[in-house]
Amino acid sequence: MPSTMRVIFLLLAIVAVAIRSTAQDYQDYADGYEQDNLYENYATKQQEKVDGGGGNGLGKAIGVFGISYAIGAKVHSTRVTKKMKSKHLKEQKGLYTQYYNDVYKLEEQKAEQQAVIEQLQAALA
Repeated sequence: MPSTMRVIFLLLAIVAVAIRSTAQDYQDYADGYEQDNLYENYATKQQEKVDGGGGNGLGKAIGVFGISYAIGAKVHSTRVTKKMKSKHLKEQKGLYTQYYNDVYKLEEQKAEQQAVIEQLQAALA
């Protein structure tokens, strides 16, 4: 019986030491950080987010949307501008070509009419 008592006493001593070593206070490791409230600040900030205050999430989202919209609009308008300029230059070139061809035909007609007028005047004279 005394050997079982010794074993039980030894086990209780080991359990007591183990409990004491695992249940140490946080302050034992503080080393000058006794007033550390980092977790408290984190928890407060998370609670403010849940309550809807202090987030600025909607404002940031609207700002990012506005900036990206402006950049996208600039890019797309530049593309459209280049495409429209090339299209209008082709149309303008076609109109100028048609104008010069029409003027050339009119000058030919005028020269032919002038030749006919001169022949008629020579025949009358």
